[in-house]
Amino acid sequence: MRKISIGKKDYTVPGDWNEFTAEQLCFLATVLNTRCTGQEVKLKLLLFCLEARVRRYKRADGNGFSLVLPGGNVWLTPTQLSVLSTVFDFLFSETGKGVELDIRLTRNPFPIHVTNKMTLVGPDDALTNISYGQFIMLQSWQQQMKQDFEKALDSFLSVIWKDGMFTTCDDGKAVWFRDVEPAVKMVMFWYFIGSMRFIQEKFPRVFPGGEGDGYDVFDMQQRIVDEMASGDVTKKDLVKQSLLYDALYTLEMAIERDEKAKQNK
Repeated sequence: MRKISIGKKDYTVPGDWNEFTAEQLCFLATVLNTRCTGQEVKLKLLLFCLEARVRRYKRADGNGFSLVLPGGNVWLTPTQLSVLSTVFDFLFSETGKGVELDIRLTRNPFPIHVTNKMTLVGPDDALTNISYGQFIMLQSWQQQMKQDFEKALDSFLSVIWKDGMFTTCDDGKAVWFRDVEPAVKMVMFWYFIGSMRFIQEKFPRVFPGGEGDGYDVFDMQQRIVDEMASGDVTKKDLVKQSLLYDALYTLEMAIERDEKAKQNK
């Protein structure tokens, strides 16, 4: 957590993605769904995390805002509020497409989520307990999201949030997410995106180009299957049942051995 000083009192706010509560992340998802600038998003999130109420009024020395905080009231100028909101600069990054959300969430904010009709149980942090078969399904649904994000999202999430208890089977039902709020589903998707970034950094040889242009998901999957099955097609089902991290580690080591073999020639 990060400490900030307002007036004569200190307050703590999240210092990275994994320190946000599920409620705070859902608030962020809701705000991002409106037409707010990045600066407005950071400011609104700051006020929410501080549990602050704000009203604007005029003073003799110019316009400002009165913040009602748990520790008392304080008067701040727009510039002071803007400076305070920079505590959440880590949420965004500059890309070739402009300013975009820089998702680094690897802690599952919804390990258990109760809807009106059922209980959904999700994977461990950073997707450490999903199977390779589930990974294949996730990648397949992610490709379909490019055509219709909303329609494919429920099927995507049902691969790793299960009915009653978490299992490594890759089947699920989109109907399970009919009663899940849109903000919750978006945060669940952020958790996947952040976890995949973590995985790509952990296995750089397997993911040399991330998921950008030229990245062939199918080719990578087949390389993992072939390596772990040792070319035996009868063992491919067993490969899909293995844990994702085991599969990626096997391929990472195989690529490293190939690199060293080429260097020694």
